[in-house]
Amino acid sequence: MIAAGTRVPEVDVYDGKGPAPLPVFFQGPTMLVFFRGDCRRCEGVLGLAAGLGRIAKGLTVIGVSQETIEDTAKYLKQIGIKLPVVIDDRPYQASAIFEIETVPAVVVLDEDMVTWTSDGCSAENIDALATRMSSWIGDREFALRPEYFDEPPVESKHRA
Repeated sequence: MIAAGTRVPEVDVYDGKGPAPLPVFFQGPTMLVFFRGDCRRCEGVLGLAAGLGRIAKGLTVIGVSQETIEDTAKYLKQIGIKLPVVIDDRPYQASAIFEIETVPAVVVLDEDMVTWTSDGCSAENIDALATRMSSWIGDREFALRPEYFDEPPVESKHRA
């Protein structure tokens, strides 16, 4: 996993209009959530991230899908989650450059630097993320719903 303190790498992702460098899609503090459609734990973390995106003033939350545009749209509709998403489809360059090993993976960025990471989003990492997000969400509680705790992360597609 990319280390905290690393400069945000330039890598192209897709938004339905064609390729663009990832930093084009955000300004200021940002949370990237890497996911794939066959990952049950990803579903829980995406729901959590979408909720954070709605309540965290000044924080941009972006999903980074390892699926095609069509499959991503179908997946998000199926699980009922709405958040901005970019596509990191084959050969999964963004996942590789961020050194994602398992998904879900969360990367928090601020001022062009990686400030926090979680590969696989363990329960301990989710608790640590709550502390990390406190400046954006105040005293609101958030947690991964219990039914997702026992769901294992899955290997990032660029490693498969």
